[in-house]
Amino acid sequence: MKIDKRLLLAGMAIAATMFAAVSASAASAAVWKDKGVNVTKLISIGFTGGQVFELGTSGMSCEILATLTTEGGSTGKITKWETKKCSGGFGELAGCELSASESKSLPWTVDVNTTDLTITNMRTRRTFKAGCKISEIDKTLTTTTVTLNTPSAITAVEYTGSIAGYKAFGSFTVDAPNSGTYGIG
Repeated sequence: MKIDKRLLLAGMAIAATMFAAVSASAASAAVWKDKGVNVTKLISIGFTGGQVFELGTSGMSCEILATLTTEGGSTGKITKWETKKCSGGFGELAGCELSASESKSLPWTVDVNTTDLTITNMRTRRTFKAGCKISEIDKTLTTTTVTLNTPSAITAVEYTGSIAGYKAFGSFTVDAPNSGTYGIG
């Protein structure tokens, strides 16, 4: 079978164009910035805020302290996710008190996207005191989207993640002195 040189050249040209497009999009991936300059050393960003979690028609809101670390590039880690207290239970969690809250499998991976972040495998385990209809909630959100108020100088974020029958969402402010210092770009 004889190969047509024109078809071979056309195929090679298409492959080269596709390779260049993939290389250009990889080169334009967002990275961590410190006042507009690429981060090249370990940084730590503290967050204070809240989370609402819902299991079906039941749920509760919690105060959360979190820490994100990165050494630059397009990744980071959630190294701390501390539940301070929970209240406002509704549905089967109405009147319930939190007994314990654990952030499992830390650190959680954070990927930098063009305008937001993605947290992977965010696992929390919460147990409730006797008398509550639900004794434990142990869930892993495979992907949680973090929306940045100002991607280039982050002062606040909102996040949301869900799996079948369970969702968690909330907002954080960046703790001083880093509010507005770090961003992505």
